[in-house]
Amino acid sequence: MQIRGIAIALVLAFSLPIVTDIAVQSQAVANLAFPEGEYFNVQGQPRNWHLTLWQVQGKYYYKNLNLKTGKKVCLVGAIASGTQARPVFTWTNGKYKYRVAWQTVQPDLVRLQVINPSEQMILNELLIRQPGEFEDPNATKC
Repeated sequence: MQIRGIAIALVLAFSLPIVTDIAVQSQAVANLAFPEGEYFNVQGQPRNWHLTLWQVQGKYYYKNLNLKTGKKVCLVGAIASGTQARPVFTWTNGKYKYRVAWQTVQPDLVRLQVINPSEQMILNELLIRQPGEFEDPNATKC
């Protein structure tokens, strides 16, 4: 009977650090910085995108306007991943993924990636925050 108790204690002792590690990682991801603002193609590049990112009550919003065609995509509810130094936020629209990654040491630059259902990257653009450049009063509305 004592052997069974010892075995259960060992199993619990070894599993506890794993549960703690998962909880710490989840908490760390939940506290990732989010790059709120309006972003455009880097200067010197053709202006194709007007990306607006914002958060309200813990929900992450993504709105991207194609400046050439006028088409707009607005998404809510990103999944946060990455690290404190390089957060990544991913929205899904059908089978497409819209990913924004940035480095907290360069807060005015984001990388916008769009991945199609075949897991191929169909867009990979570096965008820069340009406050005062566009200033759409309805930018943070879908």
